[in-house]
Amino acid sequence: MFFLFGERVRTEMSPQGEKSCPVCLNQHQFCEHAESLWFSLFQIPLLKIEDRGLYWRCENCLNPFFVNNVSVPSHVLTVQQIVVYILLGYGYYGKKNVAKDISFKVTGFELNDEQFVQFSRQLGSGHEEMVDLVRKSAPAMNAVGKQAVVEAAFLTTYACCDLQYEDRLRINLVGNALGVGLDFVEYAIDNVRKQSYLGIKRLSQLSPPVR
Repeated sequence: MFFLFGERVRTEMSPQGEKSCPVCLNQHQFCEHAESLWFSLFQIPLLKIEDRGLYWRCENCLNPFFVNNVSVPSHVLTVQQIVVYILLGYGYYGKKNVAKDISFKVTGFELNDEQFVQFSRQLGSGHEEMVDLVRKSAPAMNAVGKQAVVEAAFLTTYACCDLQYEDRLRINLVGNALGVGLDFVEYAIDNVRKQSYLGIKRLSQLSPPVR
């Protein structure tokens, strides 16, 4: 069946010059990416419905960054927070080394001791739900950043338990908060599985959670 009208995401790019990328460890071209959702007719965008995302991207490694801030990719903080959040949710308090290991293997950036304590206090208070945290940060990410967040959510859940329906549902909800579909989530999970879970071990084999 051929549909005459629908919705499509439109991306406008504007060069921002060469900058030092902390991932590539070299000077590369950066561009600003502005994403918006449009009503389309015959696949031609006619009317903008809403803005979807705004971020800078290194055109070499394709990692997303906050506008005017290329010190660290924009998804790194969310990855670190979601790792701590999930560990706390399963009763694994004080697992600093596990949080550091997963965060670094997914992003290549360190989670320091101060951040771990800060996130544990902030997220352990229950004042902010995981999906709300992810939804707020999603506009500053592209597919590369969103995949990292899904991979971190899956890896941490895998470390905490033998995944059941409810556990997988939470990971799907993370994908939904990022604005990606189930196929995207499944791709990210398969990517981690193909890499032998990045060497992450199950915590249940080491120490029981605190309930």
